[in-house]
Amino acid sequence: MECCNNEYISSDINKLDDILRENLYGQEIAHRVVISALRGHLGQVNPPKALVMSFHGPPGTGKTFVAQMIAKSFYKKGEQSIYYHFFNGRNDFPLEQDVELYKEALRKTIIHSLTNCERSLFIFDEVDKMPEGVLNALVPFLDYNTQLKSWRFSSTVLNTKRGIYIFLSNTGSSRIIQRLLTLWEEGKHRSQAKVQDFENLISVGAFNEKGGLHHSDTIDTSLIDHYVPFLPLEEAHVKQCLVKAFVNRDIGPSVDMIQSAMSYVIFGPDPHNLYATTGCKRLEQKVAAIIYSGRKKKENNEL
Repeated sequence: MECCNNEYISSDINKLDDILRENLYGQEIAHRVVISALRGHLGQVNPPKALVMSFHGPPGTGKTFVAQMIAKSFYKKGEQSIYYHFFNGRNDFPLEQDVELYKEALRKTIIHSLTNCERSLFIFDEVDKMPEGVLNALVPFLDYNTQLKSWRFSSTVLNTKRGIYIFLSNTGSSRIIQRLLTLWEEGKHRSQAKVQDFENLISVGAFNEKGGLHHSDTIDTSLIDHYVPFLPLEEAHVKQCLVKAFVNRDIGPSVDMIQSAMSYVIFGPDPHNLYATTGCKRLEQKVAAIIYSGRKKKENNEL
């Protein structure tokens, strides 16, 4: 059983802030923007519209992790909450010829969800793998002063303003990397970068690059409140991910173990090669293999 009340929905931003501070590496801008956006939205009894955030950046930089931690911090049951709704662009909307069917199904799902609980959270992952046009179905739920009817009571107007929508996408990654490189070449550390350095180029990239946000009405009608850049990770950030992966398996990694895992990481772009091309993605599997190999070697030596 789960109810749409404060017992089951805590929206604990302080908890989320602590989790991101301890576990999200190299993403000071994303951390700051997400926390501020959520505090601003949740601090209003009657916000003017639903909160819409679009996360952009290379693979393995923490977009999915942040979305998952938001759900964990909001709902007593975390990602198992019936008020948390996850869609994968590649799996849930695979066929371009079925866009109209997807849009109608999505519209019904959201109306049903908001009728059950206006404090619902909707995550759309791999938006860049979605057919163009699907997300246009969201416009009535994201806009100001929308009048939609509840599926349960036709005379009741649906409250769409307390919902939260998050898009996860790799679109804009090349622009983010190039902009960060330019700042580096100008002698600026990444800690000096601001969201304003990336927000406009992300929105332009998302609108023009192939994918679910290509020429999307959600962008064209300015319904996305925050374009959140996830910056490419440097060597120091990847090492932090590795240490955490080892510690999660109750292993205090040696220097050799970290170096062994780092040998799998590819850096780019040329000629500087500052950033891990896949961030912290797939490092968990490498760590598991290194631990297993070390144990087998130890067993053989004992024999």
